[in-house]
Amino acid sequence: MTTSFPARLRLSCKAAAAAALAMAVIGPPLSASATSAQSASAAFPCPPVLGICAYDVDDNLRVLFDDEADITPPIVRAANHSGNPWCFYNWFGYGGNRQELAPGQVVDDFGFVIRAARRGPCD
Repeated sequence: MTTSFPARLRLSCKAAAAAALAMAVIGPPLSASATSAQSASAAFPCPPVLGICAYDVDDNLRVLFDDEADITPPIVRAANHSGNPWCFYNWFGYGGNRQELAPGQVVDDFGFVIRAARRGPCD
């Protein structure tokens, strides 16, 4: 069966409209870096929260919403699902080594245990 030129044009327009709608709803194809970030977050189980998902030295999940000056047992990895940077410290009371996590950032190993954390950039 052959299709006339105007009918083929209408089919092409419908296909283009469907593709545009899919892009608007689903978004553009993911880049390699976005795909690797998604796989990293998939390997880091976390409930859908607007806060920090963290795992302690015993691999127990801990969710942070507020500043904590004494984290016991200490945290070893975290994911920032909040809209703010967070600063993580290896001493109680916000001292010692520190590392900042930007929104959306995942750290599988801080390189030191975390004993305190607070919302905001590291000073």
